[in-house]
Amino acid sequence: MNKNNVLKLTVLMALCFGTAAGAHAAQATCKGMGKQVEDADLRFSLGHSQIPGELAVSTHKLRVAGTQYKLESISQAKGFLALLYSGQLTQKSEGLVDPQLGLTPLYYAEQRGKKPVAESMLNAETQRVLFKRNGESAPYEKGLQDRLSMIYQISARLRCNGSLAVGDTLTLRVMSTGRLSNEVFTLQKKEDMKLDFGQGDRRLNTLQFETSPEEPGDEIVRIWYAKDLNWQPVKIQIQDAEGKALTQTLIGMGKPQP
Repeated sequence: MNKNNVLKLTVLMALCFGTAAGAHAAQATCKGMGKQVEDADLRFSLGHSQIPGELAVSTHKLRVAGTQYKLESISQAKGFLALLYSGQLTQKSEGLVDPQLGLTPLYYAEQRGKKPVAESMLNAETQRVLFKRNGESAPYEKGLQDRLSMIYQISARLRCNGSLAVGDTLTLRVMSTGRLSNEVFTLQKKEDMKLDFGQGDRRLNTLQFETSPEEPGDEIVRIWYAKDLNWQPVKIQIQDAEGKALTQTLIGMGKPQP
């Protein structure tokens, strides 16, 4: 695999979500959503559909302190990928926990290796979201998420009420590092899944959500949430326009042992 293909692969490691249509639009929030936001320490193995073996280990860390939260995802590349790419993708989301709306991001950032940080943030005075990467801005919208917080916002939504039917949709407005978009998650199926956390297979009951591209070239994203793990995400798959897929699969929960 040449360097250009490797760099293209690492771009997929940023969770770029699209949209999908569904039979019924369920509310993306519920009463008292803020109480459903919980601390999390998750570890994922990252693989690719066209490259054998484990490419990276990703850690997700969510911390809530009063009315504030910090969420960070770090993907550390391994082997050949680490040699060609600077080794790490970091995403950060910071903001408030609203009692009714749940996660309310005020700052989002992505950094790939040694490249400059790409940031989006709320300007409180103008009530606009500033995209530092391209110098553009957009009006701030109530309930706005970012590409990282949205994963755990859906977890909180499912803790409120996980009784959704296949075809139901959850719609969110999301900021990336360059634009706002409508992100519609459709519940595709209920699926039993086996995962190995180092102590043998564990069977989990999951809900699988899927998006479809909003614009040409956007990725399709599939996320599986496990009812047995209090609706934490257990699998995240990003498929590009060519059908190649990058998959994060949960391999551990809680702080890793020294």
